[in-house]
Amino acid sequence: MVAIYRPTQLADALAVLTNETCTVFAGGTDLMVRHRVRPNIVADFSQPVMFIDAITELGQIQTLADGTLRIGAAVTLAQLIAHPLIPDLLKQSAAKIAAPALRNRATLVGNVCNASPAADTLPILYLLDAKVQLQSCQGERTMALTQFILGPGQTPIDGCELLTWLEIPPQQFTQTFYHKVGTRAANALTKVSVVAAAQVVDEHVLDWRIAFGAVAPTVVRSPSLEQLVVGLNVSQLQQTHFITQLQQQYAELIVPIDDQRSTAKYRKQVALNLLKRWLLMIN
Repeated sequence: MVAIYRPTQLADALAVLTNETCTVFAGGTDLMVRHRVRPNIVADFSQPVMFIDAITELGQIQTLADGTLRIGAAVTLAQLIAHPLIPDLLKQSAAKIAAPALRNRATLVGNVCNASPAADTLPILYLLDAKVQLQSCQGERTMALTQFILGPGQTPIDGCELLTWLEIPPQQFTQTFYHKVGTRAANALTKVSVVAAAQVVDEHVLDWRIAFGAVAPTVVRSPSLEQLVVGLNVSQLQQTHFITQLQQQYAELIVPIDDQRSTAKYRKQVALNLLKRWLLMIN
């Protein structure tokens, strides 16, 4: 039988990780599925398990002085959806994940640490320039989410570190768009997801972003292509030749695969269609 830890203080959790190689368990909804499919690879339950759901500090949602939103590692998706400080785009994506019973256990940070290309919340977090905070007894470090997600199931987290907080800087958008494509309206795995946001003042685009999920090894977002739209007025970005040109450039970044859920051809075409839909929606 393996050792089980359930600390109530963050300092105690970090002390455990300093002395033990543990499987960290928050909601466990991804860990249990992956362990069943690939035992002892992603979730090694032959080693000590540390539950972090009893750490009160990590169950909080806070706003810092500069407006940055901090979401603790033990915050569940259900808590996220109900909280007034959470951006609507993030609530929409969280609400699309599985069924209420799972959302009562699953955590946003767990979805991040799972690092799946099809994770429902990752495109929104990429779009919002989210950062992660990693802590250990030796100190802490903060990095952009784009640096934390290295590939499918791959992150740079050290064995003695715990991802404690997710940070989202303040945003100002006048228009947003979110669309998830699945086999059914609810409780479905993602075939393709697209999230977008813009700040438009007097038909002039001050900010424009788009991110695609489940179409590459990691979320597809290109700040350089986004800058091609920033500075235009609405009539310019909705011209047919501009939309076609932008679709062609994004097509080089969108490189999905065939799997049991969908085909690469379908995913790519849907993603490009949704890019066009978003451009035509802006007003």
